[in-house]
Amino acid sequence: MKRFTTVLGASCLILALSAYCVFATQIEYRSPRDLGRESSLIVRGKVAAVRSLWNDTGTKVFTETIVSVDETYKGQQAASVSVRQLGGVVGHVRVNVDGAPVWNEGEEVLLFLEPFNDASFQVAGFSQGKYTIERDFSTGEPFVRGPALDDVELIGVPGEALPDREAGRMPLESFINRALRSE
Repeated sequence: MKRFTTVLGASCLILALSAYCVFATQIEYRSPRDLGRESSLIVRGKVAAVRSLWNDTGTKVFTETIVSVDETYKGQQAASVSVRQLGGVVGHVRVNVDGAPVWNEGEEVLLFLEPFNDASFQVAGFSQGKYTIERDFSTGEPFVRGPALDDVELIGVPGEALPDREAGRMPLESFINRALRSE
């Protein structure tokens, strides 16, 4: 009986782990150059506000993030941009979207954006288009660090190279030049 219970418990654990893997979010890999080419707006700025809300019909929860723009690399300049994504918390309702960008007020970000609707944008490549800006403590020089893509399976990653976000941080100017290069 003890052996049966052990086998049953191990089987349940294997099934639970395999179900978790099956439900991970899958997204197509986008290189920085792909993101630069496909995005209609590329900006650097600070997250000014984050809030979750229902859509107009009350059927979906979205997170709206307002980013104060410090620099525009591509697209129409604006003082701030609104970024929307599916998921968030409104009252007692929580909608989780594995792999969606996580926002923190005050964080400095580099965003590759595409239109969401007439008034807002969404991050290009799902969460791949949100990069965190880190500053060197002594010089203040900005560096880009890619998103931690937890609970995401990247499809179509080139076999000979790792995605840039796994290579660590890169100076902002070098990263922008590389992303906007037209080769």
